[in-house]
Amino acid sequence: MSNSQNPVILSFDTVSFAYNDGKKPILVEANFSLRENTKITIMGQNGAGKSTIFKMITGELKPQSGKINIGQGKSIAIAKQVIPRDMMHMTIREYFATAFAEKDYQLDKKIAEAFEAVNFNMPLDKELKELSGGQQARILLAYALIQKPDILLLDEPTNNLDTDGINHLIGFLLGYDKTVVVISHDADFLNMFTDGVLYLNVQSHQVEQYRGDYYNVVEEIAHQLEKAKSLNARMEKKIVDAKEKINFFAQKGGKMRKLASKMRDEVAEAEENKVEVRRDDKTITPFTIEFENYIGPIVTIHSVELMNKEHERVSKKLELELKKGMRYQLMGPNGIGKSTLLKRLINAHSGDATIHDEVRIGYYSQDFNALDMQMTVWDALHEMSNEVTDQEVYKTAAQFLLTGDLLKQPIESLSEGQKGLLCYARFAIQKPHLLILDEPTNHINFRHLPVIAEAINNYKGAVIMVSHDDAWVSKLDEIEEVDLGRLLNE
Repeated sequence: MSNSQNPVILSFDTVSFAYNDGKKPILVEANFSLRENTKITIMGQNGAGKSTIFKMITGELKPQSGKINIGQGKSIAIAKQVIPRDMMHMTIREYFATAFAEKDYQLDKKIAEAFEAVNFNMPLDKELKELSGGQQARILLAYALIQKPDILLLDEPTNNLDTDGINHLIGFLLGYDKTVVVISHDADFLNMFTDGVLYLNVQSHQVEQYRGDYYNVVEEIAHQLEKAKSLNARMEKKIVDAKEKINFFAQKGGKMRKLASKMRDEVAEAEENKVEVRRDDKTITPFTIEFENYIGPIVTIHSVELMNKEHERVSKKLELELKKGMRYQLMGPNGIGKSTLLKRLINAHSGDATIHDEVRIGYYSQDFNALDMQMTVWDALHEMSNEVTDQEVYKTAAQFLLTGDLLKQPIESLSEGQKGLLCYARFAIQKPHLLILDEPTNHINFRHLPVIAEAINNYKGAVIMVSHDDAWVSKLDEIEEVDLGRLLNE
């Protein structure tokens, strides 16, 4: 039986939902249905409500009207973007135990099976906070799989995964014979297995459903956008031409005046025929991260602490000095210690590494733990410089699509993509001497990535980063690689 003949496993029936007492609508009488054993992508602008739909499917949020239908007896599990902070103190075994309502005496065996599915191995008494971002990503997926759900929800599953991890995940999903719904900004990954797309229209708050692989759907949506723009251009020309004639005929008498009246009706009809063009093609505008000149070394590294395959810490010599205009990318498998090295650099004044005096650091953390989640967006921007004016904050925020009520909201209320854009907006105000970028494309809509690459290419300061997004890194100029995997094996 083909997927198109499979029974419906999940549907939204005229579902409406809004935040902030109805002031921020996400869905307005939205309808869609998913069939068993299909692989579906959810698309939409940052903040359109993709993660909100997941929360409604899992029951964490309830629709304010309409109905969500789930096949009788069908189970759901979600691989979230991040492990909850209040669970980071748990061991791996303790964390997986929370997936079950009652004590499971086969837990270790089930964890081993889930680990095999995600190509992962780690002692079960290891605490979650000791794991790298890539290792945590595999834990999150295994946590969902251990529940053996009929509907598997994946929220940005490739974030922090290295190339081997992404390839293994693709292979797993292609062979997974259950329903999978994915939120991701990794276009190449999505195109490998997608059967169709649910597209969240941020203006109409409807969910549009498309069949076909990811790139074909993106192309179809782009074509619809151009068609809408073309239709509106024709209608606008017709309206302008008609109004000029109306003004002329209205001043005449008899039949001319009647013709003017008729043309007014045609203008009204043309206005009605204009269609609202999607805003989802909107990207952040080109921006600059200024570098206020700094003379001499910005960062000096003498040694690094890495993790070997036996999960033992090993110190290795690494002589590295960053000055103005120098850019380094740390390479190596998940868990070797790339993100740990970046975190240690933030306040590095030890024998191993030193951030030199007066250096301003711009830090993009893969889990945004460098942001104060209780702070408003406005304050988070303002705190980056004592000299920035209110007008400059408004202007910068608008460049990164952080407008209106968003500025008054606490950072924790933003979508993950909006948090990422906030980080770049902060850099634009801060004018750092050094950018420390830990997975700087995580959560960012693919439309924004070329703009960010251009800004980093034009940046005159020093950059040290970790990224598994090879396509994006290839757009950056003069990046030198530091292979920590080879260093570990020397």
